[in-house]
Amino acid sequence: MSNRHLLARATLIISLVIAVTGSLLTLNPLPAGAHAIVDLKNSDAIVGRTSAMTLEIQHGCITGGGGTVKFVAQFAAAFGEVTPGSVPGWTSVVTSGITTTTGTTTTTADGQTVTWTTNGAAQPFSTALIVPLKVRWPNRAGAYGTVVSQTCSNPADETVWSTPAQPATAGVPSPPLTPLATVCVLPERLTKSSTWPKRTTRTIERLCSTLR
Repeated sequence: MSNRHLLARATLIISLVIAVTGSLLTLNPLPAGAHAIVDLKNSDAIVGRTSAMTLEIQHGCITGGGGTVKFVAQFAAAFGEVTPGSVPGWTSVVTSGITTTTGTTTTTADGQTVTWTTNGAAQPFSTALIVPLKVRWPNRAGAYGTVVSQTCSNPADETVWSTPAQPATAGVPSPPLTPLATVCVLPERLTKSSTWPKRTTRTIERLCSTLR
């Protein structure tokens, strides 16, 4: 069976994650063997503050089975400064602006794009790529998406992780094959260090149920 068919049968999800009482909580169930992960490193994403996170792609592109040679993350204008950490064998650069392509139409918007490019051979298909970042979170609480894409070689291909998760309907599976990386940014009063009034999963789910 081809890599494409194996991956299509697997549950691929980039989880919407928040740190709750020292652990990560998924507002959409995160199955074992997830293939793309955003991790807040056991720390809340707090409005207006800066903290660490990682983005992880656990395999090469969905079609063709090629290895990854470029990895791109786009942060919308609501985010503050984004600083990539070092990854052995990779070079990173931050540029202004983000792009969205629909069919043959490409649009641009304010924001930041972080691009990692391999300095040598492609990352093997079955080898995970984990990139660290420091992010200044938006000044308004809520759920924010980050479009992630990877470019592969041998064969050449691209996978774009950009589909918001939603309940399944006729013809629309859940979770989607290429889910959008989504982070819940919390106000100070709902962080794990807060005692007011009571930090509950339900409160956070309501706050982060809709993308900003």
